[in-house]
Amino acid sequence: MTEDLEAQRSAPVLETERLLLRPFTAEELDDVAAGEHAAHFAHGFPTAEDMDFARESLMAGGYFFTESVYARMAIVEKSTGEIVGTAGFVGPPIDDELEVVGSLVADRRNLGYAQEGMTALLGVAFADPTVTGVRASVPGANAPAEQVLLAAGFVRRETPGPETDYVLPRPA
Repeated sequence: MTEDLEAQRSAPVLETERLLLRPFTAEELDDVAAGEHAAHFAHGFPTAEDMDFARESLMAGGYFFTESVYARMAIVEKSTGEIVGTAGFVGPPIDDELEVVGSLVADRRNLGYAQEGMTALLGVAFADPTVTGVRASVPGANAPAEQVLLAAGFVRRETPGPETDYVLPRPA
């Protein structure tokens, strides 16, 4: 039984038509935190947001942020083997909702990668029967992120503050 629980909590490797979403290795996490460009990182990776995530992960001991089902994962473009961004969750469910996050390097945007990754992440989120919804916060006027969320079925939810909040309730 313990092995079953551990398997449920460990980070999955998600495969879409063109992408792999997988946990970061310890070496990759170190490189991202330092802002270093490894040979298999796409041009423009890591972004400042990715570096912040990696630093926070290392300060927290790494495990939760790299090896749990709620991890932020590396987005690997299958055709090149390059890491082109990150996608995953901020942490475990809060008030029965998961918060999804992600980023893509500039030259891999508008290729449908964000939608592919989102679909895979929603499958993970709703595999947990306790999750009643998935949310996302979009800073300022980030129209591309909003388009991805709306295409996935998210709806805008009013919240105070500078970010726009979106939620996707569990499908019936």
